[in-house]
Amino acid sequence: MNNLSGRPFPNFYRPLPPKFIRVFELEPGEYSDGIVGRLVPQAIDAEPYEAISYVWGDARKRRNITIEGLTVSVTENLHGALTAFRHRPAAGNNDERDAGTAPAKRQPVRRLWADAVCINQEDMQERISQVELMSLVYAGARRVLSWLGWEEGEEGRRNMQDAIRFIKAFMKDPEAGLRDARVLLLHHDFQADATDDLAHLSKDDRRRFKEQARKWESVKLFFEVEYFHRAWIVQELGLAREALLITALKPADNGVRADERVAVEEEEGWALEVSILEWPLMGRFVRFLDYSGASLVTHLGLISWVAHHILMVWSTNEDGTPDCDFLTGLHWTRILRVTDPRDRIFSLLGHTMAVLDGELVIHPDYTRTRGVIYTRLAINFIRKTKNLYIVSLVDHEDDPSTEHCEWDCQHDARMPSWVPDWHSINRTTPVDYPIPAAATEDDDINFEGGVDCEDGTSLPHLVVRGWVVDEVSAVSRRMETTDFPITHFARERTKQNPFWLDRVWELVRPAKQQDALAVLESLSVALPLGTREKDNPVSKVGLNQTLEEHYRSFAAYVLEYHELLRGALSEAGRVNEDGNNTCSFLPVRSVFDSLPADAQAELRRRGEGATAAGFFECMTWPSMCRLVYRTASGLVGMGSRVTRPGDLVCRIRGSAVLMTLRRIDESSASEVTGPTTHTELTESIRCAHIGPTVIPARMKEGVIDGAEFGEKACNFRIV
Repeated sequence: MNNLSGRPFPNFYRPLPPKFIRVFELEPGEYSDGIVGRLVPQAIDAEPYEAISYVWGDARKRRNITIEGLTVSVTENLHGALTAFRHRPAAGNNDERDAGTAPAKRQPVRRLWADAVCINQEDMQERISQVELMSLVYAGARRVLSWLGWEEGEEGRRNMQDAIRFIKAFMKDPEAGLRDARVLLLHHDFQADATDDLAHLSKDDRRRFKEQARKWESVKLFFEVEYFHRAWIVQELGLAREALLITALKPADNGVRADERVAVEEEEGWALEVSILEWPLMGRFVRFLDYSGASLVTHLGLISWVAHHILMVWSTNEDGTPDCDFLTGLHWTRILRVTDPRDRIFSLLGHTMAVLDGELVIHPDYTRTRGVIYTRLAINFIRKTKNLYIVSLVDHEDDPSTEHCEWDCQHDARMPSWVPDWHSINRTTPVDYPIPAAATEDDDINFEGGVDCEDGTSLPHLVVRGWVVDEVSAVSRRMETTDFPITHFARERTKQNPFWLDRVWELVRPAKQQDALAVLESLSVALPLGTREKDNPVSKVGLNQTLEEHYRSFAAYVLEYHELLRGALSEAGRVNEDGNNTCSFLPVRSVFDSLPADAQAELRRRGEGATAAGFFECMTWPSMCRLVYRTASGLVGMGSRVTRPGDLVCRIRGSAVLMTLRRIDESSASEVTGPTTHTELTESIRCAHIGPTVIPARMKEGVIDGAEFGEKACNFRIV
């Protein structure tokens, strides 16, 4: 056979007319048969087809398939999907079928679309044009077949099928399922050898613990499957009319008993035994866990929330309009993996909101660096919307550079500090505070420098107006979701930040002249990114309580931690054989003990009959990977993990949330730059953008002018 690696392109890759695709007509076959088929050009809305959603996998592991007599190399993972998805051959051999007076029914080809086969990957122009059609391809498919991979070996089969079976059973009564699972919170590490640690449990509780641990371990492994961590599946699943998550047994594993099979589509003539989970059902499962079982998710280390992010991108309002805008969708999906960093954006261009003024927010271009693509997107949004929401989605993994830089095609990640690096590691939610800090639009937002992103020109500066709220004076350690559950002392001492709330309070506890309860309330409101009354819009980041509900559940949380610390401190006098204190990590006193008597009485009143669950569920995801800080004047806020003392908290026109900025130098302090409507001189600060932040005490309903708080007006040039 010929090989595709030669030039020119074979006939089946001849140029396509506009809005045309190729469909792979896959011949039936047994497991051991080669993959054989042909490519048929057609309009997207012509003959029905199914689209394959899969992970490319290791590009070095490849298998050959045959297309119209030519050998084509594909990744091992795609080869597995094609092997599992093709129809089995019709019964009987060729002679038997040919001998009858009436021809035997021939099993039809399976009409599939798979990017690596149906797009000529060697033709850059075709790749770009077909990427723009990807949304239409998946939206137009009869259904999407999502290939999770092989169930390999007895253990792999058991884990995969246990997980699928458990999810289906759990969703018949999720509240009851969650109650059963809470027994796992009784052990500080459910994956460790629990023999000794479970000795204090009743015989029935030990039995339930072991049963639940086995089931949830399979769920944990299920969500670690590589498929759920690939950026392109966001579009592929979100646009599907119907989507099935599919895994299959290799023939060597087909000895599984019939009563152990999860779902087998016999009537469709699959060549192999397949296990199927409907995407909508799994979506309801992960949504329920995130909103009602955050304590369980964090305790077990589940990464089910990654799948929930996909659902959030495609969420709709009651009238069917999109609830998630394009930029928020980018933020939710930046935790997912891509081979090419530019696909962070290009993989989501099928989203309904990927349009500004009737045009795509950006067109696919694989000839420029990711820094250029990300910067062009940011400039386009800021210019057309006149707001800085995209800047609020910056989440620096490390301190941003404050050096003067120029565009250089050799530096893929080079971009301004105010542009989100969608390819950096991100585990934070958007800062969706219910009260805006400033006017959310400003006609005078401006740029200086190389907005055309040409090599050799300087990176563009963002020039804005606003006020300096205060300067950061102290910061906490970065918070992790595993810090937040309150269980028992054995669990607490294993945390990265044990007794985190007491430690944070030591940092922000006010001077004697300040109202301690008011400062504590401000801290409590910052952690879940605010509260919302019944008539307020739903938050983009999850659940919110009303202010009254919040105060009650937070009081219960403080009191539960107080009791836990009291018990721990009673053990602090115990000394090990070496004479060292084994509880040196304990704070000296709890938040509750540090409060004056009247504040303690108020907390007990609020906490009476309340539980800490509401506060915990609302604050877990917003606080994840952020830190708490105190300002020079004693204000309390929550902000970026790279915030440090000396940073400025600023109110910026065009931004609904406060910004943390880092002054670069003092040389331009008296210089007037950028747009201003004031006749008097206004200080100008050259700075780097650190991230969004909230200070509840300075975010009040109806107040969008910093002058009302006596804040200093400034112009800011953000590099």
